[in-house]
Order: sequence, then C-alpha cells, then structure tokens
Amino acid sequence: MSDYTVKTLPDVELTDHLRSILDRLDASTADIETCVTLPREVYTSEAWFEFEKRAVWDPEWVCLGHIGQIPEVGDYFSITINDDPLLVLRDETGEVRVMTAVCQHRGHILGEHAGNTKIFTCPHHGWSYDLSGTLIGAPQMQAHASLEELRQTSCLPTLRSDIWNGFVFINMDGKAPPLNSRLERLTEEIANHHLGDMGATPTCDFSGYPWNWKSMQENAVEPHHTWFVHKGPHDFAPSRLATFVEWDEDDDGAVYHPTGFLYRDGGFTAGFQSLFPIIETLTDNERQRVMFASIMPNLFIGTVPDGCLYYMILPDGANSLTLRVGYLFPHSTLALDNFDVTFKAVVDGIVIYNDQDTEANTAVHKGLRSRFANRGRYAPLEGTLPQINRWLVKRYKAYAAQLDAGSS
Repeated sequence: MSDYTVKTLPDVELTDHLRSILDRLDASTADIETCVTLPREVYTSEAWFEFEKRAVWDPEWVCLGHIGQIPEVGDYFSITINDDPLLVLRDETGEVRVMTAVCQHRGHILGEHAGNTKIFTCPHHGWSYDLSGTLIGAPQMQAHASLEELRQTSCLPTLRSDIWNGFVFINMDGKAPPLNSRLERLTEEIANHHLGDMGATPTCDFSGYPWNWKSMQENAVEPHHTWFVHKGPHDFAPSRLATFVEWDEDDDGAVYHPTGFLYRDGGFTAGFQSLFPIIETLTDNERQRVMFASIMPNLFIGTVPDGCLYYMILPDGANSLTLRVGYLFPHSTLALDNFDVTFKAVVDGIVIYNDQDTEANTAVHKGLRSRFANRGRYAPLEGTLPQINRWLVKRYKAYAAQLDAGSS
C-alpha cells in the first residue's frame, strides 16, 4: 500500500545520560566467548526507552497481529504500539489496512478490542469513518464547515503496512527496507508450516508485566534457562538439542534457533505431546523440533508440529509491558468438533511455562534496577543473545549518528 501517512516522533536530545550508555555498548556485540550483557540502564531507564522509540520502534517493522484474525471484509482488531492506538482491518476491497484509532475531532478512541463493522463511529460526538478511513459523518458541524471541507484534514491516517507469513507489520517512518528482505532465512526454515494460510484463535492480553520488552525476547529465544526455570516440563525438548545459526548482517530481521524433541510430535502440553492433527507438509525433522524465533523488535513465534504459538510485546515504558498472545492452526484443525476442549488443554500446558517465565523475568528486572547489577558473561547456550545485542546496537548507533549529524 503506497498511500500512507508518515508522522515521526520529534528527536530526543543526546544527553550525558544517553551518551554514557552509548559509550558502553560495544562490549555487548563481541563474540559469545567474550561478550557481556547490555548496560542495566538499557532495560530500566525511561529516558533510554524514549531514545529507543525513535531508534528502533519508528524506523523498524513492528508486528500488530495476524491476518487470520480478520478473514472477512469489515473484520478488525485494535492494538496500541507505545502511545499510538491502531486499527487493523479488512477493507471493502478485501485488503488489509492499518489506520489510527484516534478520532480526528477530539481524540476519542475508535473501535472495540475486535469486531466486524462497516463504519467506525466515535461515541464521543458521533463522527464516523468508513473502512478506508474516509470521514463520512460529522454531526452538527455544518454551521462551520462542510463534510467535504472536513475531509481535507480529518480522515483517519493510513500507515505503511506489509505482511510476512500472515503477520501484519507497520513501519512508522516509511523508510524501512521491504519487510521480507530481512527475513529470508527464517522464511525458508518455517515454509512448511504455511503460517500465512492458517487461521487464528482470538488473542488474549496480559497487562502490567513488570519488566523490559527486550528481556521478554531474550528469555524467549535462549535455551539456557530451560534446564533451570522449566526443569521437568521442558525435558522432552532439552537444551542440549538446541542448535544455533550464524549471524548475517544482511538478513537480520530474526534471531532464531530450533530445539529438538526426544521424539516426534512433541508439544508444550501436560502430556508433552501435540494434541491436534500434525501439519501434513512437515518433514520428519520438523516434526521433531520447535522453532523459536524473535522477529525483532516485538514478535515471538514458536512453531510446533500441529501449529504455532505467537505473542507480541507491547511496551508500556521501560519497566512494564503488555503481552498479546495468540495461536495459529490449519483451518481444518479449527473446524474440529472438539477444538475448544482440546485447545483449552493446549493453553493450560502453555500456562505452566508462562508462570515460570513470569517469575523469572520479574526477578531479573528487579535485579537490573539495583546499583549492583553486573554486566555478566554469556554461556554457550545463550548464543542468541549477542545476536539480539548486535541487532539493537546497530540501530542505537545509527540513530545517535543521525542526531549528531543534525546538530553539527
């Protein structure tokens, strides 16, 4: 979609606090043998998070959800990225569109969590918009301006969007390279899952998690913690069966690794087995592994033999986030008579791991807020974490250089 609005955030000032963090980043991009963790302020400083919004969230592709959530014309869901409420919908032409959810009259939010509609009507003063964002109603405004005049300034802005494997992304500054060009290797790795053809379950939001958004990606995509945090439930997919891929600066959209199962068709359920029909196009190797992938900055997926778990990380600041969780399955699976009963068992299994991770992530962030937090070394099974660091530091430095160039 080429007809989109670009509205970037105003630049921040490179204060002494921000420069002190930038000056200490290189030690976190070394090879894993000598690499150390990022400075603690990267996780805890609200000023740094404001820097990140401009260095990472505006110029990168950010995930909003999956097209399986909006299969029909008029289907939509809402999501907030940082301070921007958005609508993701299927418009009258059947195309996926992302628009602001902010009424252009007085700023009231449009839309519910999800639904189907032909018109978004603001409950505050009745302004209404069609599925293209065009203003079609502005009650009692005719004394001051015609509807045609108001349309010149008051239609809902559409944002630059793209789709990868069915996942909908936006790019706020309009300058990011094409989305798929940064995800070629992962696309090939998970091609047999056909995620773009899958249907989606309704998502669920978990708000107020007290840790930084980067910690969520780090915990999710490193297998080192599974032996300690998930000992027992995770033993069918032991960390010794995790493998890593070399970092590629030209294809850096995802940090990922597969972990093997001790047997075919394992699953993160109470019985450690996939509960739904296995995806027919998978190879024997793909039936005996999970692929964990962090699509930076905010999407995480785990592909298993019968489907895919995914979540999106929605920061509420440096020290808090909301997690939106969903599942993808073949349409034939979603149509099963016993789907709801079996799906509850799948969710109950994932909750076990989520509860353990919640306790660990909360404790880590509490520790990072201490003056005694150390920049620790990485173990071999944390090989994905220096890769996340490289992805981040590359973007941090690029924005800092842009600020310096603008002030010279």
